[in-house]
Amino acid sequence: MEVRRLKILLVYDRSVSCDWVFNLLTKSDLGQFVLDCIQSQELSSMGRQGSSHDLCLIDSREERSALFAQLHMLGVEAPVVVVTSDSGLDVLDAWHHGAADCLIKNTVTAPDLEESICAVIAYARTSEASALCQRYYLGLIEHTTDLIFTHDLEGNYTSINRVGEVVFGYSREEILTMNFRQIVAPECIEAWEQSIWRLLETCKTESQQLQVVTRIGERIPLMLFSHLIYQNGTPISVQSVGRISSEMLALPNVAPSDLLAERVRFEL
Repeated sequence: MEVRRLKILLVYDRSVSCDWVFNLLTKSDLGQFVLDCIQSQELSSMGRQGSSHDLCLIDSREERSALFAQLHMLGVEAPVVVVTSDSGLDVLDAWHHGAADCLIKNTVTAPDLEESICAVIAYARTSEASALCQRYYLGLIEHTTDLIFTHDLEGNYTSINRVGEVVFGYSREEILTMNFRQIVAPECIEAWEQSIWRLLETCKTESQQLQVVTRIGERIPLMLFSHLIYQNGTPISVQSVGRISSEMLALPNVAPSDLLAERVRFEL
C-alpha cells in the first residue's frame, strides 16, 4: 500500500530558503514529503493549485498582503505558516494577514517546524484545535523582543508579555490590575487618549511616540503601534506593540537605551 507523502508549497525570495527548509524537514519525524518551491515573484505564473498541497510555507520579505492575495487568486486552500523575524510587529503582521502559525527564523528547529506543521494541518481539519492554536500564538508573543500588551477601551490592561514586565518593572499580576494611565508619563496621557479616539474613528493602525514611567521612576521612550481587536464586528480592546524610540533618547530623564536593552536581554 502506497504511503501518502506530505505535500508542502514553499514560497521564497532567496534560494537558500529551499535548502534550509528541506534540511529541517529531513531532520524531522514527518516521514516522506514533497517540497515544491517557487519564488514569490513567480507566483503569478502558477496555475490554480486548489487543494494539491497540505501546507503553504512562506519565507519571503515580499509585502504580505500581496502574497496572500496571490495565493488566494491561485486557489491555494492549504493553511499558511509564515517564517518571520523576532519582531513583534512582524509576527502580528503575519497573523493579521491570515497566517495559521508563525515561526521565528533565527530560533526555529526541526522539531519546531514539525510541531507547527502537525498542529496547523490538524487545525485546518478540525475546529477542536483552537485552544492549541491560541497557545502557539501566545508562545510567539512571549518570545518576541518587542513589548506587546492589550487593554480594554478604557485603558485597563488585559494581557502583557514578558518584555513588558521587564521594561515596566511590574509583575504580570500587578500590571493586570492597572490602567495604562498609571504607567504612561502624565504629559503624554492626553495624546494617548486622543490616539484611542482616532483608532475608534478610523479603524486604522495608530503610531505615536510617548514615554512610560517604570516602577522605579525611569522614563522609557517608546514608539507605540496600536490596532483594534474586534468581537463579532465590534471593537472591544486595543493591542499595542512598543519599541524603544531612538529619537526620544536625547530627552532628559529617559533611561539609556543600551542599558535598558541589556536588562531586557538578561532578564528574559
